Amino acid sequence: GRKTRAMFDLAEMAGCRWANLVAHFDESIAACGTACDACGGTSFADLVRPARAAPTRPAVAAASIPDGELFQRLRALRRQLADTEGVPAYIVFSDAVLARMAATRPTHEAELLAVPGIGPTKLARYGAAFLRLLRED
Repeated sequence: GRKTRAMFDLAEMAGCRWANLVAHFDESIAACGTACDACGGTSFADLVRPARAAPTRPAVAAASIPDGELFQRLRALRRQLADTEGVPAYIVFSDAVLARMAATRPTHEAELLAVPGIGPTKLARYGAAFLRLLRED
């Protein structure tokens, strides 16, 4: 609105930022000389930092999965368990966790717990089914 535009106009004015700000309130002071960004040689654009882009997580690359067939069987088991529980597949385990399982091929609970993304709760809930599949391989 009007107030927002006035604020932007104030920020973009030439000359001493402090004097312009005080003038906005119908008062006057001498230019500060070097204390504000404008008098000190810094432009308004220099003060505004662009927003950082949110970091993105790369999808699991097929090349990073040592055994594509095992990975697909792990995904099928995950889908079956997710359907049984009525939850999205990623709630059971992410593709990254399945890829790590395919790469490390754990066969004991302790080894499965060592896979990043698998904690005690998921081990208790899904560990036996995944270990059964991994031991078959």
